Amino acid sequence: MDELRAQGVGNISRMHEEQFPDWFLGRDHFDLDYTRHEDVRTVVETMMTARRTHRNRMHAYFKKFPSKEAALLKPHPDTTEEQWKELCDLFTSEAFMKRSEQNKKNRSKLTVNHAAGSRSFQRTRACMKNQESGNINPAELYKKNYTNKDGIWTSEGAREIYERMDAFQRQCDLEGKTYTEIEVYSEILGKKSGYVRGLGRAVKPPPSSTLTTQSSDLQHQLAKARDEIEAMRAAREKDLQEFAKKQAEMEATLRDHHEEHAMRKEQERLRAEISKELEKKMSSVMEKKMSDMSKRLFSQFGVQKGRCMYIVITF
Repeated sequence: MDELRAQGVGNISRMHEEQFPDWFLGRDHFDLDYTRHEDVRTVVETMMTARRTHRNRMHAYFKKFPSKEAALLKPHPDTTEEQWKELCDLFTSEAFMKRSEQNKKNRSKLTVNHAAGSRSFQRTRACMKNQESGNINPAELYKKNYTNKDGIWTSEGAREIYERMDAFQRQCDLEGKTYTEIEVYSEILGKKSGYVRGLGRAVKPPPSSTLTTQSSDLQHQLAKARDEIEAMRAAREKDLQEFAKKQAEMEATLRDHHEEHAMRKEQERLRAEISKELEKKMSSVMEKKMSDMSKRLFSQFGVQKGRCMYIVITF
């Protein structure tokens, strides 16, 4: 079995294609809808996992040799010489070696270590599922993945997590609450971006109360922002109306002032014309009166012989 597992599903399927033709026909009818985000994400994640697995297997083979030169002399059976040379160049590059060293340090900091080997989380879940009810005991599922074949915990941290899960499940049972392994794992281990801790990347977390609360808060903030914008728009509209009103009043005042100024100028012009006309008439009347008075004086007193009489008339 170990030998078959080491060969990989792809190699085994090609070796036995003639014995199971129906399975290969079925593969052709497995359609994916690449317009669905879920299908595209699944394909991409599967390809990324397969790539990492293949590269890790090649790297493990490469590390068996004392040097790059020695490794180049014996390429991996599943690669061509050109492919193996590219892999050797990658494994000896500065960037890869630096990242590999950092990953080694990160792994040394892990408080819990998985003990299921190459067996996937989904395979373990399927094996532990109750055939009648279809239910899974989340705490026992965790224990299966983090204890060795002798039932020994991989770390003290893993045992403590199991005890917390078991206590949480017992509390739910006492309160009559139902739960799933996803809910228990999310409660005890928390969630990472896009998947549930402890169940692999294929298991997606359900909408959490935290996300619901955050969404509600965001909606509240958006509604509040809309109200503030509407209030600002109403205040601006009111200011514009007040400005238009004041502008109309100023224009009316200026118009009245202009009309008043024009009327005053017209009155001054008329006053000047009337004054001029009065002066002209008065001058004419005065001249006539003086002429009449002069005639009367001359007629009364006459002019005496040898002397002249001067009459001064003042007004």
